Amino acid sequence: MMDPLSISASIAGIIGPALHGTRLLLQDMQQLNDAPKTIKRLTDDVQSVHTTLELLKGVDEGNWKSLGQNIAAQSKATIISCTQACDLFRADLQHWTRHSEDGKLTWLDRANVGFFKKDQAKAMSDQLQNCKLAINLIVGVATLYSSVRNSHVTEEMKKMISTKQDEVNSAIPMTDRQLVVLENKLEELNLSSDDDDATVVSQGKPEVLRQFEEALKGVKASQMLLNELLSKSQEEAIVEAAGNQTGSITVSFGAQNSGFQAGNINGGVSAITFGRK
Repeated sequence: MMDPLSISASIAGIIGPALHGTRLLLQDMQQLNDAPKTIKRLTDDVQSVHTTLELLKGVDEGNWKSLGQNIAAQSKATIISCTQACDLFRADLQHWTRHSEDGKLTWLDRANVGFFKKDQAKAMSDQLQNCKLAINLIVGVATLYSSVRNSHVTEEMKKMISTKQDEVNSAIPMTDRQLVVLENKLEELNLSSDDDDATVVSQGKPEVLRQFEEALKGVKASQMLLNELLSKSQEEAIVEAAGNQTGSITVSFGAQNSGFQAGNINGGVSAITFGRK
């Protein structure tokens, strides 16, 4: 099994490029004066993902070990897909606004970005929100593991675990619905001709397909990650992985099966009688 330091280093190795990609995309979008609403909303999404990636850097080696290799691998797949989507969208945005200079959009570029590319901007926005949600849940579940590692599970902690489970449970159906929407959209695009869709006419089918295929890849990665996080957010799993003992009692007998020794008794002991051998 990969040691925790290797897991942490591997995750850190993909967070760096992801932060760099979101930073560059943010700079490009923020430089657009009088940008359409689709771009302004997307700017907020990119900023949110950037912030959650910074939070993910705080998950330490021990927590990654507790979460396990499956979550580490699926986390990497989610982040890599998000990074690729940002890089692709940045290249597309530069192409869409090629007639503009110094951040001042021409009417043609503004109409292009605000109208013809709105479906792609929406798909990008959905993928970023999915990525942000998944990363936040990783951080949240990791925090639970860290909290119980060296202490007993209290009633307050049980409520926190239950709340986190509810959050993961709520996220899964949203991801499932988004997956269906993207699959249907890709099917429509594959069956359509270049004259059937305004987006395809203005941009070309290969570029549109590439955008939605990348979004689909990201949602699938998030879907797998969320399902794994659901199992890891169970109270039993957290206690076991953290090596926590909750109210356990260890009883052993002295030489020749007589006498009494006890350890880790939470609570009093009374009315116990031991007979002779």
